[in-house]
Amino acid sequence: MAFFGFKDLDKLSEVDLAIYRFIVEHSEQVPFMRVREVAQGAHVSNSSVMRFIRKIGYDSFPEFKVSFRSENNELTDSQGEGIQIIDRDAFPADIDKVIKMSVNLMLDADNVIFLGIGASGAIAEYASRQASSLGFNSFAVKDPFYPLLPQVRNSANNILIVFSVSGKTTELVELLNDFTNDPDTEIISITGDIESTIARMSRYALTYHVPEERIHRYYDLTTQIPAMYIVETLLRELRHQEVSRRLI
Repeated sequence: MAFFGFKDLDKLSEVDLAIYRFIVEHSEQVPFMRVREVAQGAHVSNSSVMRFIRKIGYDSFPEFKVSFRSENNELTDSQGEGIQIIDRDAFPADIDKVIKMSVNLMLDADNVIFLGIGASGAIAEYASRQASSLGFNSFAVKDPFYPLLPQVRNSANNILIVFSVSGKTTELVELLNDFTNDPDTEIISITGDIESTIARMSRYALTYHVPEERIHRYYDLTTQIPAMYIVETLLRELRHQEVSRRLI
């Protein structure tokens, strides 16, 4: 029985849950505590602690402590592979400058359209929603076969912001081909490869470098944190410059 893997929490009483929470919150101390110390800490009786121990599958408190200590040590040892925040080295030295130049284009745009497929499509939706909240005419396209060209044909000054980790997504490249020679449309890419096709098709390429990770050949597990960082920075700069313009 694994304490941290115990799944039947809905079967625990309020007293049981109080004990469970106390043990989780004091995981380093519990292996060295006595039954009465756990009971005092959880504000329950000694017998309540023992009933809880048996309910989760242990015959005695010493057996529970040995198992709990081993399981807690395994979780502690694996923490080095836990949450890791992306660092500044993941971005080129001129990223802030390119973001500001991109924002200058966005401020004067009639339409700001975010493009992406899969996980990148989810980020495109988020970015579009936030840009709309700032008062910009913005929408997201997650379908690479969406008839985007006819929709913007009669509008000028469009900005396409395309998300692609590889920068080589065939469907996105084909969609962007319709706009590469369009004087009314500028392309900004957010990609993990500065040398990629999509980056080279762009007026501005906002790039980052992180290891690409795939499983079963087709499933992309590459982190999207750098792309989200760029989005948040773009939005913050967009708001800052838009406010500054209104004050002039």
